[in-house]
Amino acid sequence: MRLFIALDLPAEIRQELRDVQMRLSMHSRAVRWSDPVGMHLTLHFLGETPERLVEPLLAGMQALATPPLRLHLDRLGCFPATGSLRVVWVGLGGELAGLEALYQALAGMLQSIGLPTDTRPFTPHITLARARPEATPAELRALRAVLPAVTPQPLAWQTERPILFRSQLTPRGAIYTPLS
Repeated sequence: MRLFIALDLPAEIRQELRDVQMRLSMHSRAVRWSDPVGMHLTLHFLGETPERLVEPLLAGMQALATPPLRLHLDRLGCFPATGSLRVVWVGLGGELAGLEALYQALAGMLQSIGLPTDTRPFTPHITLARARPEATPAELRALRAVLPAVTPQPLAWQTERPILFRSQLTPRGAIYTPLS
């Protein structure tokens, strides 16, 4: 099973993210836009995971203290920071130290049941788009140049408990199913 752990987003946040996508889409067709219905804040991408680990994952997540955090939409950015753009995202502000603590607590739980964790630094973000394979370097540079001019409204929300999601890849995009 292809799994990840994420925080869900309220409808008004998804709507603002869709509005940002619409403003950006006037400037570029070099990316494939994420469906706002499936947008989330990924904490840990687990990838292909044996089904036998779902119950220990759910139990480990349930055992963690997860106080609500106050987050808000902040700015646009992209991965990588330099070079050919691959992902366009919205960064977050607010209780980021608490979010980092949650990320680390989940990492400890994942390691305790034998799952690897990402070695890259945690960069909390919500993915808006991914570069199309046929996008030209000039199109991607032009989109990168526009990002500082588009600012999301700094809408705030309070997080709930993390959710274990199953991700099924289809020709029409990924389907995310909550398992917890």
